[in-house]
Amino acid sequence: MPEPRTIIREPLSGPAVWYGPALDPTDYLYHLDSTEIDEICRVRDDLLARDVGLGAVDPESAPMPACAEAVADWVDRLENGIGFVVIRGLDIDGWSEREAGLAYYALGRQLGFPVKQNAQGHLLGHVRDTGKDIFTDPSARGYQVRIALPFHTDTSTDLLSLMCLRTAREGGDSALAPLQTVYNEVLARRPDLIDTYYERFDFDCRDEEHPDGGPFYTRVLASVGPDARLSLRHNSGYARSAARRFDECAELTPQQDELLSLIDKLSQDPKIHVRFRLEQGDIILVNNYAVAHSRSAFEDHDEAERKRHLLRLWLVMYDGRPLEADFDNRAGLVTTADLADDGLARG
Repeated sequence: MPEPRTIIREPLSGPAVWYGPALDPTDYLYHLDSTEIDEICRVRDDLLARDVGLGAVDPESAPMPACAEAVADWVDRLENGIGFVVIRGLDIDGWSEREAGLAYYALGRQLGFPVKQNAQGHLLGHVRDTGKDIFTDPSARGYQVRIALPFHTDTSTDLLSLMCLRTAREGGDSALAPLQTVYNEVLARRPDLIDTYYERFDFDCRDEEHPDGGPFYTRVLASVGPDARLSLRHNSGYARSAARRFDECAELTPQQDELLSLIDKLSQDPKIHVRFRLEQGDIILVNNYAVAHSRSAFEDHDEAERKRHLLRLWLVMYDGRPLEADFDNRAGLVTTADLADDGLARG
């Protein structure tokens, strides 16, 4: 018989349990110093000169020893602290998309392995409005639209990272919600729903096939790993979409529906989440198992070259936490292939 599942029924504690209004920007901001900035620019220039694809970039081919202490600090904040960090100080005004992308990707590779961003296998994703309608187009995903996005975690990755190339004319603010705090609130308000966290949910892949096979995957929302660390995920939109679109997916039970709605409500509570605006050149790192993210609706500039544009990187950490099979969603997605099209414009 399988081992009984570990379910946490006592309130969680520690740095990952936080409330947004109590956070100060100094709790999550990391300001790059001149030595770190110079090294990032040096690596960028070297990669441009060699004209390599992203798949050829790794810590060995693009070493950043001057950033090693900073990277160690970020990893500690991500795994043992509040679960996210905003890196500031890189002035990218006048940089091309490729210059920014190479520098950003090389820095990200100091933390982990890349995860494919889409069916084309791009190692960097582009977060910008494409004009798609997420309500009518099953292939549309949140990063391709300008409407407000609900709090959620991303699929198949330890870390979500974004680099801001250009801000919107109005809106597009980021918000982060601490999932351990939300778990504690569910425990306090609806302890009868805690077991539901550990049930299997189906999630819609939005017309991008999952390595498990097929257009959806099945995982739990909460899992205690071999190291006794609780990992959490949330995406009520894709859970409801799977149940609606695919006959193979069971309808959500009343308890599952209530839990998803309660997590949404708690994450949206301004007494729980923190909200801020990413500035041009900012890089954010988010622990995907501890923090859910959201974005407000935005209005873009009229000129194409000024429209809101972020680069996205998904990373599996080199020394990331071990995950149980019913939670781990990373198999088959990590790639270091040198792709002909790496998702970055040239020139």
